[in-house]
Amino acid sequence: MLAAIVAVAAAFQAPATALRSSAVAARPAAQVYRGAVDVAMMSEPSDKATTIGAAAVGGIVGVYLFHELSTAVVLSLVFAYGSTYSNSFGSATKSAGSFAAKAYGKTLEINEQYDVLPKAKGAADTVVTAAANLDANYGISAKIDDQLKISAAVEKATEKVDEIKSSVTSKVDDLKSKASS
Repeated sequence: MLAAIVAVAAAFQAPATALRSSAVAARPAAQVYRGAVDVAMMSEPSDKATTIGAAAVGGIVGVYLFHELSTAVVLSLVFAYGSTYSNSFGSATKSAGSFAAKAYGKTLEINEQYDVLPKAKGAADTVVTAAANLDANYGISAKIDDQLKISAAVEKATEKVDEIKSSVTSKVDDLKSKASS
């Protein structure tokens, strides 16, 4: 769920701006930059925000169902284009885009209120550092490698790939020399 919220929020990224501190939350709502969605009103988002939201939903659906980036891009374009029509598909993509835009607005509001992203980054950095320290102190990855013999298998596969590569290269060179003579 958190990954989906982050993906939707990432789809609405404006040009790079300086990170906001907690002092931003103390400002009046009119002075805070909200991006494509006006969170203060929280009624219906603008047509642009709805179209961007529909594109984000299309991208998420594409990645979730087809596990391919190219399909996600195509579905994102189809959903964005569909949200400009007033037929049944258009209304479905408009409502999905409106939902995504509202979710993005709420995400911004929560992040401004609680500074979620810096806290999540700090927690992730702490976990990664602790895992690296545990691995360095106890050699966990080395022990796993000794048991599963992963490096030996990777080395063997690399040797086979190099062997096939040199074989193909020599055959191509032979064909080139025969073709030039």
